[in-house]
Amino acid sequence: MLTALVAAVAAFAGAPLPQDPTAAAPQLAAWAADRDARMAWWRQARFGMFVHFGLYAPAGGSWNGKVYPQHYAEWIQHWAAVPCAEYAAAMKPQFQPEPGCMDGWAELAAAAGMRYAVMTSKHHDGFTLFNSSDPYSRDNPITGGTNISPAGRDLAREFADAMRQRGLKPGFYYSLLDWQHPEAYPMALPAYPLDKRGRDHAIYKAYVRAHVDELLGNYGELATIWFDFSDKQRQGEAWGASALLQLLRDKQPGIVVNNRLYEGLENKNGDYGTPEKYVPPTGLPGMDWEVNHTLNESYGYSAHDANWKDTTTVVRLLCDIVSKGGNLLLNIGPDGKGRVPAPAQAALRGVGSWLQTHGEAIYGTTASPFAKLPWGRATRKGDTLYLLVFDWPADGELRVPAKAQVDGAQLLGSAAPVAVGATDAGLVLSLPTKPVDAACSVVALRLRGGLVALPFAVTPVADGSLTLLPHDATLHGPELRVEKVGAVEDVTYNLGYWLDPKAHASWPIAVERAGRYAAVAELACADAAAGSECTLACGDAKVAFRVAGTGGWQRYRTTELGELTLPSGRSEIALRATSKPGEAVLNLRSLRLAPR
Repeated sequence: MLTALVAAVAAFAGAPLPQDPTAAAPQLAAWAADRDARMAWWRQARFGMFVHFGLYAPAGGSWNGKVYPQHYAEWIQHWAAVPCAEYAAAMKPQFQPEPGCMDGWAELAAAAGMRYAVMTSKHHDGFTLFNSSDPYSRDNPITGGTNISPAGRDLAREFADAMRQRGLKPGFYYSLLDWQHPEAYPMALPAYPLDKRGRDHAIYKAYVRAHVDELLGNYGELATIWFDFSDKQRQGEAWGASALLQLLRDKQPGIVVNNRLYEGLENKNGDYGTPEKYVPPTGLPGMDWEVNHTLNESYGYSAHDANWKDTTTVVRLLCDIVSKGGNLLLNIGPDGKGRVPAPAQAALRGVGSWLQTHGEAIYGTTASPFAKLPWGRATRKGDTLYLLVFDWPADGELRVPAKAQVDGAQLLGSAAPVAVGATDAGLVLSLPTKPVDAACSVVALRLRGGLVALPFAVTPVADGSLTLLPHDATLHGPELRVEKVGAVEDVTYNLGYWLDPKAHASWPIAVERAGRYAAVAELACADAAAGSECTLACGDAKVAFRVAGTGGWQRYRTTELGELTLPSGRSEIALRATSKPGEAVLNLRSLRLAPR
């Protein structure tokens, strides 16, 4: 399933535009050539603040007394199908940011341990938080002008200055979509009838370029320009990517830029990828990337969205992302006066407190050398390996699947000694009975020489069960692959394209005690392709089953396959097909093995 945002974009995308996909190639090559130098601060920072603020904030996810439960309150103009003129007339008088509100954001960001901040200079509704001199922004017959800073103020200036004063690098989000400009592409427009006239997109591209020129020239040194949003029909030169990239390089040669001048949140154009509200299970090897996420569900202020993340959730989200080599850009959605909701403040200040003790395990670190750890995550910085422990070992022994010479071990925030031993299965750390921090405690191992991560195996969790996931599998044979479904927030993964029954998947496992396990699969199969005969085996133990139709390739059902006896120690579980009457065998999201 796709989110409402992606679905709306697709609904209004229209026919493909003629474009030369190689037109920006020299510019993209130039960005790649000096990326390491420009990205050095970004790779050190690891944690930033995203701010969605605009005319949608006073609405708070409601219109004319009706609450719109959709996650993205900044889309209220679309959800309520409000014409631009009506939206502007209603919201402009209510948009009253209090003087000094951005100083409060900057103080909160610094207290949270964030190192950079990105604010929406223009969102999809087309209103500008910077004082643009473009004629359409100063005055137009549709909304009276796009500039919405209070008289005598420039909100973009206040934001940039406030962040710099607190030691954070400022940057600006800029929406390539525009719901009010008469020459903008008619994509993802609010849900009211589109006009029939033709549009001169060259005029809109010039408008975008003029805005970006002002952001680059009027607000000092910027960390990034964070563009949003492209699709398959409109990307690259549809936005004038060559000219925009040249402009960025000419005016701020040290700036970094995200990848959304092009379609696909994981594409490698620009400096960093932008998965939204999901963490790639294995990171994005070979590229820099940043997850943009929210403290509740919405980006813009929502008065009714109370699904707040607490400090523990955010700490573990940050650890997960950084352990895979990424950054976290975490959003706040201030209300129409610029006030940050109390639950968001509490969570962020809690993260800042955690980082004061454990920040060395986050800032400037690189990805974990381990494919997966059953008790938490890991990061690395030079000769130090940081073990980020979510689940404190009940027996006081933390098992690390690695061979290494250890010069010393320290439990950050504690003077308690940590003894390190070695076995054939790796290092064993003797820890105190209680963690330093319930959200995540950190053990720093000072290494002498290299570290060798031992071969990965799926291990049991606290209840003794094992969960075999697509990214943990070794895939054998043609076609079979890990398939990514969705683009934002609801991203899922499955084994798919099982077109040849000769292909199979296997998982390494390690259990301490032999025993009987119930095998349960989350699988899908189109009804017309049902009937494949399959086996799930571990050594001589085998379960045979026939694949039933579930109503579609992405309509999943939980299916009990039978019972397997697993040996102690390391072994392998293999999923094979012995026949395939339809187009493919099955799609698989997970296999769970639960002890009897």
